[in-house]
Amino acid sequence: MDPGGPRHYRLLAEALTESVAGDADPVGHARAAGRALGGRLGQHRHADAHREPVGALVELLAELGFAPERMPGGTRIGLRHCPFLEVARAHPEVVCPLDLGLMQGALASWQAPASVAKLTPFVEPDLCVAQLAGADGA
Repeated sequence: MDPGGPRHYRLLAEALTESVAGDADPVGHARAAGRALGGRLGQHRHADAHREPVGALVELLAELGFAPERMPGGTRIGLRHCPFLEVARAHPEVVCPLDLGLMQGALASWQAPASVAKLTPFVEPDLCVAQLAGADGA
């Protein structure tokens, strides 16, 4: 196999997303996959997360390309970029719950006193909003 050959990850993402979309419970399936991924990603940042888990979550989301910002009041995180935008527009019922699960899984892996209760997609064309619950969030 040529490791320098072309990659087509978007096609893979589209195929997998379409498969999950056809599932009996696409939202639950996607959220569970996101929680598992978030848990794995969160384990790599365990020390940072104990100091300030919401800040660690914002840093993780930034590394993944979400362009997060803590919104006034401290109970919401705005996401200004979606690294899965084209697939999310085609199948928000899969990608958005996956993103929510990812955030929930990371916080759970840190045993954080806060969680992400809800993700509202496309509040504006360039903004999704994660609603925090618990310690720093309502």
